[in-house]
Amino acid sequence: MTHTTNKPRLSRIRRREVMLNGIAKLIGCTALVVTMAVVFYVILIQLDKDGPQIDPAFVEDALHSHQKKHWSGAIPVESDAQLGVARPIPQKPPTSAVSPLSLANTIPGPQTETPALMDVEKFRPMIEDVVRKFFSATTVADKAIYSRDGERVLPLMEAYYRKHPLNSTKWQKLGWVLPMLESGHQLAYVQSFFTDDDPVCLIVEKMNDQTIRVDWESSVRYSELDWKEFISTRPDHPTLFRVIASKPSGNVEMSPGAGQEVIELKHPAEQGTVYAYFNRDDPQFRSLLEQLQLGNWNNVPLTLRLCYPGPTTNAKAVRIAGIEGKGWLTLHNKRS
Repeated sequence: MTHTTNKPRLSRIRRREVMLNGIAKLIGCTALVVTMAVVFYVILIQLDKDGPQIDPAFVEDALHSHQKKHWSGAIPVESDAQLGVARPIPQKPPTSAVSPLSLANTIPGPQTETPALMDVEKFRPMIEDVVRKFFSATTVADKAIYSRDGERVLPLMEAYYRKHPLNSTKWQKLGWVLPMLESGHQLAYVQSFFTDDDPVCLIVEKMNDQTIRVDWESSVRYSELDWKEFISTRPDHPTLFRVIASKPSGNVEMSPGAGQEVIELKHPAEQGTVYAYFNRDDPQFRSLLEQLQLGNWNNVPLTLRLCYPGPTTNAKAVRIAGIEGKGWLTLHNKRS
């Protein structure tokens, strides 16, 4: 009787032992796979750590820009690879996987495009040399030599550096380099690393004489007047500023009339907010409206001429007297 009762119990114990042994083997195999994956990942990181790096934010935009169509950073972009505040991958993406960044506007109709620097890696040594010399320059004249439209921006640089120190930086290396599309220009967006400072992103252009030049104006966010002085003195003559525009985040003193839009303008580095009204149906604001729409009306970089509309008690209401370029890039000199 006792023998018959113990037999099912022993069978259950054996099945439990078999099940526990199976679980232990499964855990052991999983741990081995995870360990091998970690070791492999570390080896890859060590092999690639000296290669060109892409700012980590770029990857997210590159993967999702077709959904967001977002402008960010200093330059407006409309492409599969987001320029924006360039959002990056840990390593440089294959050239074939990166669509050229685009500053092309959204005006309907045919546009003639100068071929972008799709073979941009071919020009990497030239870009690297010019960017290094641009950041290492110790005089305004030297920096102008490596600047886009050097003769035009030289007096602007002289005025700018009377108020801001011209410090040469310890340049380290070039990071990622991405082609950009713009009619009449051959542009690229590049990342620059330093030994004593954070990396920066800037625009370069290949000129007709095959030289490479850096866009100085967007790199320093050049404006003709200090933002604080503009708000305090309220000039009635048009003054150029590089600003960031958004839909107002709160209530404004004046509501826009029929067909009007209002935007909140801030300086990228200084305190103070103003509001600008414009007629969305006025052809002169077509470019402005397109840039705002492409940027989803949120933190859109713009280059505008602003002024106060005559004597006023409202220190925050300004007039838009002109729209210059696209984003923070001016395109005065078209290349054939």
